[in-house]
Amino acid sequence: MKKPKLDYAKSKNSLDLFLKIDDDIFKFDKNKFIKFTALPKEANLVIFSKTAYLNCLKLLGSSMDTELNQFLKIVSKEKDLKKFPKMIEEISGSFSTNLSMKELIVIIRKQMM
Repeated sequence: MKKPKLDYAKSKNSLDLFLKIDDDIFKFDKNKFIKFTALPKEANLVIFSKTAYLNCLKLLGSSMDTELNQFLKIVSKEKDLKKFPKMIEEISGSFSTNLSMKELIVIIRKQMM
């Protein structure tokens, strides 16, 4: 079943990507997440729960206080491909965005160049 799109004003002129994990807000910039205090009025936004994030850490055998950028490094080095579908399943239960998957992929690719 396809989830409804998040009802948050999307930034039309920006490749900025914001991540909200419960009350924590981050901006993805040059391959890393930077902590923010508030979302702008318009933002390209991805949201998922802290519970999903903590469950992903658990699947990877990481400490529950692992910082988000360290988590990205751990995921990029993970060799057990069987863990990825489980992580996607964890996140998908609380995942929402105001972007299409195509828009999300374009922003991430441009940010990583």
